[in-house]
Amino acid sequence: MLSSRPSARGNTIGRLKLCLGVLVLLPALVHAREQATLSGRVIAVNNGQGVAQSAVTLTFATVSNGPTAITVFSDEQGAFRMPLHVSTIPADASVAAHKLGYKQVDPAAAVQVKSGAPAGSYETRLYLDPVANIAEQVPASAWLAQGSPGDAKNITLTSCSSCHQVPSPKMREYAAKIEAVRGGPDGDRKAIEEWRKVVRHESWRTIVKYMRSHHYSVFPLESAMNLDAVDWPTAQNADYNFFNARQGEVVASYLAENFPRSTAFLHNDAYDYGAALGVSPSTVIREFAFPAEALVRELVPAPRSPYLWGADVRRNLLVRLDPRNGATKWIGVDFKGSTGPHTIAPDDDGNLWVTMVDNDQFGRFDPRTERWRLWTLRPSSLPDAASMAGAAIVHDMSIDSRGHMARDASGNIWLTMVGTNQMGTLNPQSGYIAFYDTNTIAGFSPINHLIYSTVLSADGQRAWYSQVNGSVGCIDTRTKKVVGLIEFPEGTGPRRMARDNAGHLWVALFGSGQVARIDMKQGRVIATFDLPDRAAAPYAVTWDERRQAVWVANANSDAIYRLDPRSAKVTLYPLPRQMAYLRQLAIDQDGRLVGTYGNYPEGSGPSMGVLIDVGD
Repeated sequence: MLSSRPSARGNTIGRLKLCLGVLVLLPALVHAREQATLSGRVIAVNNGQGVAQSAVTLTFATVSNGPTAITVFSDEQGAFRMPLHVSTIPADASVAAHKLGYKQVDPAAAVQVKSGAPAGSYETRLYLDPVANIAEQVPASAWLAQGSPGDAKNITLTSCSSCHQVPSPKMREYAAKIEAVRGGPDGDRKAIEEWRKVVRHESWRTIVKYMRSHHYSVFPLESAMNLDAVDWPTAQNADYNFFNARQGEVVASYLAENFPRSTAFLHNDAYDYGAALGVSPSTVIREFAFPAEALVRELVPAPRSPYLWGADVRRNLLVRLDPRNGATKWIGVDFKGSTGPHTIAPDDDGNLWVTMVDNDQFGRFDPRTERWRLWTLRPSSLPDAASMAGAAIVHDMSIDSRGHMARDASGNIWLTMVGTNQMGTLNPQSGYIAFYDTNTIAGFSPINHLIYSTVLSADGQRAWYSQVNGSVGCIDTRTKKVVGLIEFPEGTGPRRMARDNAGHLWVALFGSGQVARIDMKQGRVIATFDLPDRAAAPYAVTWDERRQAVWVANANSDAIYRLDPRSAKVTLYPLPRQMAYLRQLAIDQDGRLVGTYGNYPEGSGPSMGVLIDVGD
């Protein structure tokens, strides 16, 4: 019998070979560690001191390899160090510093090779000057911060911010034109103001009508339900819309009475983030530009895949993004017609599951073979109509604590059906499809409820669902009956949910700017956390098992929140650009946050994938 134990001589030779191997590999390791960097300091011109926690962004005008922009943050002395993916910074790249309350003195800061440093080392100095009026710097949410709190404000946020930030720059421009309207005799201030009140209300009612029609922009350009294909009376029918007629009037009245008349309230210290910044010198945010006409709602990692995967709802495509080099591949849905890929989630095997808002489709995509399998989910109660009246709108699928697609004990996937305010089930093995009623609210059509997110309990026996204009409920997956219902005040806006591994359901309250924690066993809210900016419009929450924290993706505040459930402490991570509308956050295997900017309609805000190394 041969012994498996090596001889002493063999050990010596093995150690020698190992040592020689290390000696041979050492130069390569040293070279790999000499990563190209951009370093420098952010300085306040008024006192010469460093500006802490300033965002420093390097943007590449022409991208051939890697992200479009990289952002890091300065330390207490204003110093920063940015890792680069290129050994040479091209001449058309630009670097800028930003911090709320400051303006960069020289927008064309020079980047120079660092003297005496290894190749690929660059340095720069950036100078900031304090500013009094921060109206052009604050997020959209700041414009609503001074408005009267209450149900009307929450309804306005829930109804208006579902598609884009409110108020967007176009809305602010529109409001300024309203204030420029004159009426009554010259010099009669009272008459002029009374006239303006009439103009304000009618002007914002017009915007509500405009919003109703643009709800059809959730469908792809080729859809039979695209706005160009739907007649005006149908587009204005509140029963086929995400908010009813009464809510539309609430929105118009609230904006008419509360929209800021000027930017004076944004002078000096009138607005701040309301929370400590969580960023550090180790925080790195990488952004990857998508085409302006793309509308990638969500971006997720998948097990055993080096890529990030997104759903482009407007162009009927999936996108495969390689974060190592920025390369993208656009993949069509294997369907003859419009589909509108909407929500995307991986499973444990690395497949991608995709809900589609058009033509009642739900699909599984295998990234290895790039093959699709599709199922049609269409409740029989829907009429044959080319409008939202005939749309199933397959919205979200059941997920687990990691955001992965989850099935109940019978192998069923649960899905929310916006068009009928129902929950649907699909058994991929048998192909069996069924639909089940949820709770209803008087005065609301099925679509008005806006049923949204769904999360499976750890044992698979409860499928929880949210309604943006209603409640959070749960269905027993065995009896298919609603067995729990948590009602929220109108306008609170329970939207995207997540669960942890301790039996808690976390709910983003879109309209009220809060996060609710529900005991899934007891079926009741056990805690509600106020976010620092109550107009932030928290769209989604994500459970982070590694950090034991909840991440909050905001639509309206150009920032991400981190909520520590034990201390109830909230920290803020500012995003590098304005109109940074987030609909979801995922977490990759390295603990990085993955997201994408998704304003409707396409082109109304940045179209970019986002990868955030928190730096902790």
